[in-house]
Amino acid sequence: MANDHPFQTLFETLGRLPIAHAEAVNRQAYEVLHDILSVPIERAGRCILLRAPRAGHGKTHLLSRIQSNLAANHEFIPLHASFGCQIDAASVIDDALRRLLRALPASGGLCVLDLVTRRLFALALQPLVGSGEVPCQDREGALTALRVRPIETFDFHHPNAVTAHWARENFEVLGQRLSMEIAQRCGLPVREVAFWVDVLFRFAATPVENPARLRTLAEMVHAGNPADGVLMERLEALLGMLALLMRVVLVADDLEGFSTDETSALRLAAFLGSLRQSVERLDVILSLNQDIWESAFVPRLSGGLVDRLSEVVVELAPLTDDEMIALLESRVPGLGARVLAKVDRSQAGTHARGLIRAAGIAWLRASAMDSQASAPAPVIVPPPNIETPVPVSFAGTLAPPIIEETFQQSAPEFFTQQPVSEPAEQEPVEQLPLVQEE
Repeated sequence: MANDHPFQTLFETLGRLPIAHAEAVNRQAYEVLHDILSVPIERAGRCILLRAPRAGHGKTHLLSRIQSNLAANHEFIPLHASFGCQIDAASVIDDALRRLLRALPASGGLCVLDLVTRRLFALALQPLVGSGEVPCQDREGALTALRVRPIETFDFHHPNAVTAHWARENFEVLGQRLSMEIAQRCGLPVREVAFWVDVLFRFAATPVENPARLRTLAEMVHAGNPADGVLMERLEALLGMLALLMRVVLVADDLEGFSTDETSALRLAAFLGSLRQSVERLDVILSLNQDIWESAFVPRLSGGLVDRLSEVVVELAPLTDDEMIALLESRVPGLGARVLAKVDRSQAGTHARGLIRAAGIAWLRASAMDSQASAPAPVIVPPPNIETPVPVSFAGTLAPPIIEETFQQSAPEFFTQQPVSEPAEQEPVEQLPLVQEE
């Protein structure tokens, strides 16, 4: 289409790896975040304030890259604000479960929550087998299987998974012991841990092809319309259990809805601070623009809450000229400097989204110029019985150079044409004398 161009994508979604990326842009912020989050599983978590001078500096792009690169050992849970400015225990439980229910590739319908359940149960059963509380003919073999092959050992759907079927038959008693062991490991109340152990068992033991599996999970989580305090304890238990297996990172991004609501901002700050105190290993990233931080958060927060939210501050900086060229090169390799030269810098600003938007405008204008320049010349039809005039010469445009890359084949000639040098001055030709016949 005529309006298609490489600069159309202006917004990104957390969790989707960006297609176009410039390594130089926000490089320092990336390295700081990566170092903070790349810690052993038992290390205490941090609250990170990721702050940008204004919208469009690439916070979501940066977070998506971090999430992709740390996916092997980290679970990033994006938080979605209900009604634009409400994040609470109920919404975060839903966000966490939604994230854990994503399907695994080539797994026959299993999801991440299935594997989390199996690993948790195997972890909690190990000390019971080791102490002899759970009798076993081959204790060492059973312990090795629980440590090395937890997913296969607790496969409730495999006919030869003896441990899983034994656990299913004895779960009424075993579930209580597993809950106590898990609660002791994560330092949380047994009651709420037991709630999740029961929920996870029923989910993981239900056949994958059963259409009621997801519905039953949702009904169990929200049954009885629990009070806010109960939901908070359940959320703390769920996150604490997950933190036994992996690094858990809550990400509060896209918080524009809080810009004019100081009360909601205060509630969010208190909520995140409480979670951080209760779940020691939890990491929290609060991604904000400077204007929202100053207008909605700072006026109502106590000094203690400000300190908790800004335990680590990562600031995004304006783009330099080299970073601008690199960003444009990620969309149109080989043409970054030429596009930047034609961008209206007063409109682009020094943030990524503004530059990409301005580059798109420049691209469309150049395309329009190409269309006008390549329009066919009018055909002059002489009237009858009138001498045909000398043909009028219409100046055409130089054909663009043949370039191998696909992106340049579709680029406006305005960006791809090479400078035309002045023709060299020709030496005067010596005139030969006329030969006259005698």
